Amino acid sequence: MTDRETLRAAAQAVASVTRRRQAEHQVRTDGGWVEPDPDLLDLVVECEDVIYSRRPEEPDLTDRLAAVLGDDWEP
Repeated sequence: MTDRETLRAAAQAVASVTRRRQAEHQVRTDGGWVEPDPDLLDLVVECEDVIYSRRPEEPDLTDRLAAVLGDDWEP
């Protein structure tokens, strides 16, 4: 089980990745806007739900976070 502070930091980092991807798209398309990645948003919501005990932590949550943030990410 992952502690709450780590999950909170991971959720913030995933949200940051989402915003960075949107900004990169805007630069590539000269101002075009793209919807946030729904999978990343779902991952942020899942982290928050686990933090506030609204759902149990799935066994693969840390693997999915590592896939987005990289294996070397640390809070």
